[in-house]
Amino acid sequence: MTFAYILRTLARRWPILLAAALVGALAGALFSQATPERFEATASLVVTPVTSNPITGAREEVNIRTEQEILGSREVARRAAEELGDTPSDDTPLSADVEVAAPTGSQILQVTVRGATPDEAAERANAVAAAYLEMRRESESEASERYVESVDQQLEDLRAEDSTPATDSLIERLQQQRFSMALSDPEPGRIIGAATPPTSPSGPGLPATMAGAAMAGLLLGVCLAILRERTDSQLRSAERLELSAGRLSVIEGNGNDESFWIDLADEAIKRSSVDLEHEQVSVLLHGVPPVATRALVSKFLGAARTILMDSRDGLLWSSENSDIEAVPRSSKGDVRIIPSGTYQATVIQSARRSDIAVIIATSHSQLTEVSELVTTLREHGLETVVGLASGTPLSTDATHQTEAVNRPAADQPDPSHAPQEEVTVPTRD
Repeated sequence: MTFAYILRTLARRWPILLAAALVGALAGALFSQATPERFEATASLVVTPVTSNPITGAREEVNIRTEQEILGSREVARRAAEELGDTPSDDTPLSADVEVAAPTGSQILQVTVRGATPDEAAERANAVAAAYLEMRRESESEASERYVESVDQQLEDLRAEDSTPATDSLIERLQQQRFSMALSDPEPGRIIGAATPPTSPSGPGLPATMAGAAMAGLLLGVCLAILRERTDSQLRSAERLELSAGRLSVIEGNGNDESFWIDLADEAIKRSSVDLEHEQVSVLLHGVPPVATRALVSKFLGAARTILMDSRDGLLWSSENSDIEAVPRSSKGDVRIIPSGTYQATVIQSARRSDIAVIIATSHSQLTEVSELVTTLREHGLETVVGLASGTPLSTDATHQTEAVNRPAADQPDPSHAPQEEVTVPTRD
């Protein structure tokens, strides 16, 4: 499929695109109305390195990505909910309403929390930030306590030994370290921007939601239009026929306009490669349901008469019915019309006696039927011209023609005895 083909398909299937866009916009409006308003508030905090060794005062570098995951964890949300007095269920925890951002190249975390009201969103955001800092402070305090316990154990062991100047000096140094650790207050970070109640709900709003949903519906409509085009059984356009049957001559126009039939007859006569000065051209004429062949003969004859009279002075128009086998071929400048019959065997029989085939179809004709007919005629060495007519008068026997073509072979009459009507536009002196 080329880009131009897709554009023409979308232009032909525009009702699908319009319906999909309208349905998308309606769905967006319904979703926006059915979704309760939510408010977002953001608190900012800076994270300081934790002390890895309280004795030496060494500190670890902050892994901001790790701290981002901790801030957004369920444990921090649980602590914040307890502080607020909330009891969120396991299905909808507070952590589901928390989003954490970490600006690149900084030690700052931004926690955004959603709430049903502006005040609730701000309270939740500040509570989550405070719960995170408290948990981080507890973690650093536990590390300090472990070091204090270790120092106390060393002091107990030294005091159990005999007193020596070296032992006394070590005990004094350990006591100073323990005193310093006891007085230290770990600082895990601080809030640098408390959350404030937002002034408007979060989200894109009704117009943006409808526009986005309409675009999504339009994209879905494009897919549906292309799928419908690919699965459509009707002929629809000359391009679809060429994609199915290969390149061939197609004349498109209004079947009620004389110009359409003149162009069709002219194309058929030219492609027959028959010299009308010395030979007679035999045209196999076939109508594909809902068009019946009988409804086409007079129109094609009138167009052929016009062409012959324009190109040869003194030509008169007449017609006669006779059996195919008995048609005289002595006259010059004649156009002989051979209806194809209603059975595939008679179409093939007529093709053997024709110089050119003309198939008349409409956009509602079956694509496979036309394509297979063109292929069959090509296999028998007959070039085909297709007339894609709109507004063509339909004959009441179109339905019967379709039933005859689809009738099982056992029920079909012997094609060698099937009567054919032949009409000729002869040259007269």
